[in-house]
Amino acid sequence: MREKDINEWPIIDPLPSYGRGRDSAGGRYSNLIMGYNLTDVVITGNNGTIDGQGETWWKMFRNKELNYTRGFLIELMYSIQVLISNITLVNSPSWNVHPVYSSQVIVSGITILAPVNSPNTDGINPDSSSNVRIEDCYIVSGDDCIAIKSGWDEYGIAFNMPSKHIVIRRLTCISPTSAVIALGSEMSGGIQDVRAEDITAINSESGVRIKTTVGRGAYVKDIFVRGMNLYTMKWVFWMTGTYGQHPDDNFDPKAIPVVQNISYSNVVAENVTMAAKLEGIPGAPFTGICIYNVTAEVVKSKKPIWNCTDVEGVSSHVTPTPCAQIPESPDRITHCPFPEDDLPVLMTLVLWTVVTTAFIGTAEGHRHYRRGGSETELEAFHYAAAGAGGCRAHVASLTDFGGVGDGVTSNTAAFAAAVANLSKVAYDGGAMLVVPAGRWLTGAFRLTRHFTLFLDHDAVILATQDINEWPIIDPLPSYGRGRDSAGGRYSNLIMGYNLTDVVITGNNGTIDGQGETWWKMFRNKELNYTRGFLIELMYSIQVLISNITLVNSPSWNVHPVYSSHVIVSGITILAPVNSPNTDGINPDSSSNVRIEDCYIVSGDDCIAIKSGWDEYGIAFNMPSKHIVIRRLTCISPTSAVIALGSEMSGGIQDVRAEDITAINSESGVRIKTTIGRGAYVKDIFVRGMNLHTMKWVFWMTGTYGQHPDDNFDPKAIPVVRNIIYSNVVAENVTMAAKLEGIPGAPFTGICIYNVTAEVVKSKKPIWNCTDVEGVSSHVTPTPCAQIPESPTHCPFPEDDLPVDCVGLEE
Repeated sequence: MREKDINEWPIIDPLPSYGRGRDSAGGRYSNLIMGYNLTDVVITGNNGTIDGQGETWWKMFRNKELNYTRGFLIELMYSIQVLISNITLVNSPSWNVHPVYSSQVIVSGITILAPVNSPNTDGINPDSSSNVRIEDCYIVSGDDCIAIKSGWDEYGIAFNMPSKHIVIRRLTCISPTSAVIALGSEMSGGIQDVRAEDITAINSESGVRIKTTVGRGAYVKDIFVRGMNLYTMKWVFWMTGTYGQHPDDNFDPKAIPVVQNISYSNVVAENVTMAAKLEGIPGAPFTGICIYNVTAEVVKSKKPIWNCTDVEGVSSHVTPTPCAQIPESPDRITHCPFPEDDLPVLMTLVLWTVVTTAFIGTAEGHRHYRRGGSETELEAFHYAAAGAGGCRAHVASLTDFGGVGDGVTSNTAAFAAAVANLSKVAYDGGAMLVVPAGRWLTGAFRLTRHFTLFLDHDAVILATQDINEWPIIDPLPSYGRGRDSAGGRYSNLIMGYNLTDVVITGNNGTIDGQGETWWKMFRNKELNYTRGFLIELMYSIQVLISNITLVNSPSWNVHPVYSSHVIVSGITILAPVNSPNTDGINPDSSSNVRIEDCYIVSGDDCIAIKSGWDEYGIAFNMPSKHIVIRRLTCISPTSAVIALGSEMSGGIQDVRAEDITAINSESGVRIKTTIGRGAYVKDIFVRGMNLHTMKWVFWMTGTYGQHPDDNFDPKAIPVVRNIIYSNVVAENVTMAAKLEGIPGAPFTGICIYNVTAEVVKSKKPIWNCTDVEGVSSHVTPTPCAQIPESPTHCPFPEDDLPVDCVGLEE
């Protein structure tokens, strides 16, 4: 954790290629972790965290109180053979990772989190550096997720060290006010040969942004981008020749930057305001632009779809039709170039990878599954007790059953045929269906027993928007009706019933629910039935869902219901934060569930544990219990990181959550119930939460939610007791807690220990407590009278649940 005493951060010289600090003329505050003239340096771990505690710095920056420039979390200068991996960086004062004047740099499998309104909290900024590889990173930023730079005006021109030979792949980015990948604006040493592929972004301003201006000089050239999936953007492509300030008045107005050979291909963008804003420099146009196989779904706007000035290029297979400056190529170009040679950084550091993986595997005496990359991919799954899993004896590709991965042809029949055929042999050593690279449009389909659905790298299962491909199914018996509308439900995209030993996994392939159509129908109250989920497994046992990305679900993403022995590990879930009911993972009347190493951005709760609705859930009487949640990262501005309820009429018991990181979320843990639900929420244990920019740290309410009908029992009073929170740090929160029980039936046994909440100035009370009882110790700010100080240590179970004894084989 970064020391807040500003005197602990001595002033250092400005970067020679910048000439001055970026926040203020003169020097810079030191960076938290620094290195100069180093060879063979590694920053890695078992997903540990570096917290910059940046709020103090952001306030000083906004109030113009800084005499020097803010430091970065990590800066390595004049260094070679650098590896930064498997760590989480949060709340940097400014940039997070800054390799400068360096080469042979790998940044792999890291998570970077900052409030989306935090100033200049760029994720990873290679600067006058070469042979850089950035892969398998997840970034939420107040500025560009990745920004490639090389010096500022005359200082960068004189220093003359370009950034070049840079690979970016398998990046997930959220940056509402900035770019997924930016080139510039400080690019006066030149930027060349950047290769970016397999990029996912949501709620970001622009996909790729090239920014420069007169006085920068140098060049941005040979930029290759392919395979982007973008959701909710302002611009897909943005180039500008009039961006940015100058360090001083000594810049050369004749130093005109050259921007040429910019290639984009295989891009799908949904819910964007403009396809592109391409503005070169009068008299020095940006040239050699190539755009191929791009589809942008533009929302209704008064702005032009394409805005192009002083640019030249060609296009092919682009929707909507580009501007006149980027005309359809007369000879119908078949593709835009993308280099197929390997850069040196793709072939180096093999020994480092082996050594680092060994370290991760032995840390803390247990195996740690590292998400992303090919060195430690999850390949098999077994239960020590049941002996299930291992390599499947029978393997087939979707193409063997007529599948066509063009994003247009329906593959509903192909999936059905594949599963039906493989089900005939699955009893004999199991079966696996491989979905290869491509875009596989399909309606709902079902899985079978002893079966693996494997999504290869660059495979995308696309949910059809043809409502007829989603047949109506019965409502859940513990709910009695649909949630969106009375009656039945539309099918879920991927379903399974009464299954044993089923795996949904892959090489970070994607399942895209294309939910925008469903969200519009929901908002317009046009639905006669309830929206389906991306994945629902019912009455099933021995389930593994791992190493895939789920985006834009019509409603909930992962729904194990009436099931047991379920593991959800290493998945990414992305939805626009204003999308309705796009919960991440919802165990429902299920037991022995393990959720770990997941990254979720949601329009609703990241995880919501449920067990039925009012009289239907009471009658069905199947609780959710023995649930483990660990190493979760969540963003949910309007909902909870972990919710319990509100549909909890079968009971919720023995939930253990630890090592939770959340940013820009409404509440940390939310217990929600109401009269008529009955049952209980009890024995809930939470420890080790790091929360940044929240409304409430803790929220409990006994007056939440609607009823399925008027037949609920007003005497069915839910019991909430034994709720334990410990080791929580929360920054920039509006209230520490809102704890509201039920009059005459208070929530009891609340224990809060070792909690620090940094509350912003607000007219609201810091603690709001009614009808609750408990104790607290070492809590700041002082809790309400109903949770008095008492020498105590809140318990957390140390025994292993059965699902913790399940092995994940590599």
